[in-house]
Amino acid sequence: MSRKFTSRSRLSGVRDAKMIVIASEGAKTEPKYFRNLASRANNSKVKVYALEREDVTTSSPKHVIQMLDDFRDEYSDLEEDDEFWVVVDVDCWDLSEAAQLCHQKGYNLAVSNPCIEIWLLLHLRSLNDYSQDTLDEFQRNPKVSSTRNRLDMELLEILGEYNKSNLKTDQFLPYVEDAIRRAKNIDDLGERWPNNLGSKVYLVAEKIIKKS
Repeated sequence: MSRKFTSRSRLSGVRDAKMIVIASEGAKTEPKYFRNLASRANNSKVKVYALEREDVTTSSPKHVIQMLDDFRDEYSDLEEDDEFWVVVDVDCWDLSEAAQLCHQKGYNLAVSNPCIEIWLLLHLRSLNDYSQDTLDEFQRNPKVSSTRNRLDMELLEILGEYNKSNLKTDQFLPYVEDAIRRAKNIDDLGERWPNNLGSKVYLVAEKIIKKS
């Protein structure tokens, strides 16, 4: 769903379900992932809105948060149990400030360290499969070509293809429960975001697929 809203629109047809609205740093990868996850889960208890940024150059957490602010301003029949999620990477600008803003506004925060590709990798592999040297490389996630970082290359090597601008979600979504389990096992419980390799995206993914 794009950010082009009708003034004070009503969310007709979705009020039998809790709404989960997701704004992300990524302009393509995350919205497509969450839309397709919701479609695959076919969970009648939730309605997922994965917002897309119109301006791909404005990816700071403040701009991501503003997307949720705009959504709330435009729709008139939001309910108390609706959830709003900010999905960003740990290397985002002003992450501490973004966490504070999310707390003030009642938004949930799901951060990946170092980036969303670690969440995608957890669909396919356990981090226990890797040596400490390799894990250190993942954490640094250096550029290994003009267009790819180390984690991009890992996904490319596993899958034979990987294009974050045109994510093939069917390569990941059948294994989302594995990703949730693995992310939980390495989670820094009680921390606002992972201090080491990991992803809090499992928190929102679990809500999307949970039927009860």
